[in-house]
Amino acid sequence: MGIAADITIIIVAGFIGGLIAKQLNQPLILGYILAGVLVGPFTVGPTVSGVHEIELLAEIGVALLLFALGIEFSFSELKKVKGVALIGTPIQILLTIALGYGFGLLLGWDWLASLWFGALISLSSTMVILKTLENQGNMGNYPVAS
Repeated sequence: MGIAADITIIIVAGFIGGLIAKQLNQPLILGYILAGVLVGPFTVGPTVSGVHEIELLAEIGVALLLFALGIEFSFSELKKVKGVALIGTPIQILLTIALGYGFGLLLGWDWLASLWFGALISLSSTMVILKTLENQGNMGNYPVAS
């Protein structure tokens, strides 16, 4: 199969995953992630064959996602929640890294691979939460102290 067939598999799987997530009242991105796992090269059934090409496209997708989130970033809105952002963000990052690190060690990985896994989970979980809040219409809907 070529890149066109791989993209078709990915789009169809993402569509089906999104529909299932919507039916189960779950965030769409959860359905997309599970669909990606199911059509990955290490599963049975229809899978992508050009893993390298798909990885390159995925990197472009991540860059576009981060760009889209950056466009919505507002320093004036961040100032309104600076206490939560300055305290909660580092705590969330460190706890998520520690959780991923511990999980990696449970899987028998060495300390460096476990640390990288924790950092990866920390970054991706933040993006998942932001996209989920955006899809629910909760971005910027917070009480403002007077």
